[in-house]
Amino acid sequence: MATRYETDFYGWTQEQAAKLRRLRTERANLDVDLENIAEEIDSLGRSDHRQLVSRLEEICIHLLKLHYSPSHEPRNGWRNSIRGQRERLAKLLKESPSLKPRLRDALAEGYEDALRHFTEEKLISLTMPTHLPGLSPFELEEVLKDDWWPEERGMD
Repeated sequence: MATRYETDFYGWTQEQAAKLRRLRTERANLDVDLENIAEEIDSLGRSDHRQLVSRLEEICIHLLKLHYSPSHEPRNGWRNSIRGQRERLAKLLKESPSLKPRLRDALAEGYEDALRHFTEEKLISLTMPTHLPGLSPFELEEVLKDDWWPEERGMD
């Protein structure tokens, strides 16, 4: 029988950290640094959450390029990057299904990071619109769907 550690790593980290903190507040007479152990376990789960946001950011960056850029190349490279991130994201969600309820918020955060990427890298130029939407123009279901690509709008 599989344990939660094996079937939902993120959920397991959150559960175990909470149990350790509860044990500490119950003043168990143990010579163990419960708070720091709980913090380390909790940070493993936060790492999975950061990975979730990062993968969605990369997908958004390349979806924006496909959607807005009038360039014909490197569209295949952008699509390949999106495919790879979608595959890794699916694997992460399979390993930690309790991250699924956090997907919408993670997409909003990832999109915000993607916008910052465009600004910092000065990718918004004559070849792209000077103003990108503040909220993701892509629905979560679209972002996750293997065979979905945005309409190529170029400079519209």
